[in-house]
Formats: sequence, structure tokens, C-alpha cells
Amino acid sequence: MELREPTPVDLVWMEELRLHLRSPGTDVTSLESVSTLFDTYCQSWHDAPEGARWNPNHVITALGICLGDILVAQSPGSHWMLAVDPRITSVAVRNDLYRGTIFPVDAVARRWIACELGWMSAFIDATRVALHEALSRGVQRDT
Repeated sequence: MELREPTPVDLVWMEELRLHLRSPGTDVTSLESVSTLFDTYCQSWHDAPEGARWNPNHVITALGICLGDILVAQSPGSHWMLAVDPRITSVAVRNDLYRGTIFPVDAVARRWIACELGWMSAFIDATRVALHEALSRGVQRDT
């Protein structure tokens, strides 16, 4: 897997995904708002009869972008990257201070499948703690 900077086209695509979730009264930069959106969409999808469920990939990706934005805003040294391999390209949040890479869309997708609600705040906290612990130990690692 190779990490590369997002191109202008990638950045426009990410912004279009953010726009998908924006509505009056919804702040896609707020952890509380994004967490509530996840819980609402995910619960509605799981409550729908199997034959009536929509393809959630667009919503999962949009929520992952917003979650990544929150990670970037709250974790010094973090920035967006694209993880590219021959089969797939995925967005990633890279933290160069401790050489960690987080895949927020994957985090959202795993919890969507399990219908795990109310998880985002703990995820952000755990990521922040891991960063601070690594920095305080002087450890540099890849995750």
C-alpha cells in the first residue's frame, strides 16, 4: 500500500460527500452531530426490512470523511492521505508525529455492519489517547 497526497479532484470528491450530510442545523464538523447522523442512518437502515434497505456505501463514506475531518482537527500532525494499492483506493488520516494511519471510512463501515451505535466519541478519545501515549513514550509506529 502506498500513501499519497489527495489531488484536487480527490478533495472535491471529499467535499461533495460532506455536502451530502449537510442540512440546516447539522454541523458536520461537530462530533456530536456526526455521531447522531451515524446513529440515525444506521438504525434506520437496520430497522428496514432486508429487501427495502438502500445501498449504504455513499452514506458510510460520507460519515467516514466527516469522522476523519474531526480526527484531523483534534490531532496535531494529522492530515488527509489516500491509501492506494492495486485493488482499491481509500482515504486515510495520517499522523506524522507518531507515524500512525487511521482509516475512518473502514471504522464507520465496521460499526455500521454491527449496528454499533454511540461509538464515535470513544473512538476519537481512544485515538487521541494512543497518539498522546506514543508521543510521551517517544515511540514511533505504524498502525
